[in-house]
Amino acid sequence: MINVLIVGSKYLFNSPGLAIIIFTVIIKLLTYPLTKKQLIASKKMQEMQPKLQELQKKYGKDKARFQKEQAALLKESGAMNIAVCLTP
Repeated sequence: MINVLIVGSKYLFNSPGLAIIIFTVIIKLLTYPLTKKQLIASKKMQEMQPKLQELQKKYGKDKARFQKEQAALLKESGAMNIAVCLTP
């Protein structure tokens, strides 16, 4: 990474600050698709909070049943947390 910044600064008017800014923008652009998926999943989870709290009240004593219902609800809504980082 440091070598990229050194070479970049030589091509960008010997300005290490400009090389850092451009390198940061490139990294942000490369990671944008992952960031977008994570934000969408977070929004879905926030929208599901009332339903999850309702399930907690209904099946609070029975942990196995609660986990089963929670997994079904997450699958139904398409808000699987682990799947976000595994899908392209």
